[in-house]
Amino acid sequence: MKFDFFTFGGALFWEDVFFYQKWRIQRHCITKKYRLLDSWDIRRASGTFEKCQKAFVEYIECYEITKQSKHLVVLLHGYMDSKNIFKKLWRKLVLTNSTVASLNYPSVFRSSVANAHQLLFFLNHAEDIEEVSFITKGCGNLVLRQALFLPLELQTFRESMRIKNIVEINPVIKGSLLCDLLNKFKIFNFLLGPMIQDMTEKKIKNLPEIPVEFKSLKIFSESKTFLMLMKILKLCKFPVPESKHKKKDTIFIKGSTFKTLNNEEILNCAVNFINNGKI
Repeated sequence: MKFDFFTFGGALFWEDVFFYQKWRIQRHCITKKYRLLDSWDIRRASGTFEKCQKAFVEYIECYEITKQSKHLVVLLHGYMDSKNIFKKLWRKLVLTNSTVASLNYPSVFRSSVANAHQLLFFLNHAEDIEEVSFITKGCGNLVLRQALFLPLELQTFRESMRIKNIVEINPVIKGSLLCDLLNKFKIFNFLLGPMIQDMTEKKIKNLPEIPVEFKSLKIFSESKTFLMLMKILKLCKFPVPESKHKKKDTIFIKGSTFKTLNNEEILNCAVNFINNGKI
């Protein structure tokens, strides 16, 4: 087998289109070339998707890669984030004997619809999976919502697996005044990418919610970083809207850390709902 070289895991330009036991096939969002990474983010093959698949099959026997769990948990990061934000959550989820795929997608360079197509390609090529659950962070929920409302003929994964539970952490549920403002300037649209438009009030208002037949939970929490920012905005006399969420499928957890996904209460609540469908 050919040994290639270490990579940074493709946090910015690469999108995950296949996952098995920490091995992943990625596609470059600009060149459309594919590469196969092992569990240490070492590149093992490159070229077409079929070539990378074939190389992975050869590595299965070479490295004695075992079958993965039949329950897949897909983690979708937010805007300008990467899969690395889920490290603590990933460690908790793997203890439940689930297959956990922290999905990279180029949030800065692609619209939520384009990223939704990537998500479906990823799910349609999943192997040995019977159930799939999702945990989203920030605008990752927009990608999931777009994917679930694309035509059913594009969602072939639903023929072999069922959607179990969905957790949305600090989901984007209404338009951002900042995104509405930035969207008016072409320079910001160019620099910040098409997802800025997807987070405007007009776009989110017309986007369907998660289908009611799926068990879902929204978790809202204000981190210490966010609270400090709000205090600064208030001191500068900027209007700061009060957010109140009182739906039956929604909970609010008091922030205790500077990063939302370092809050143990949030992580435990998310893992519990994914496993049991209960708060």
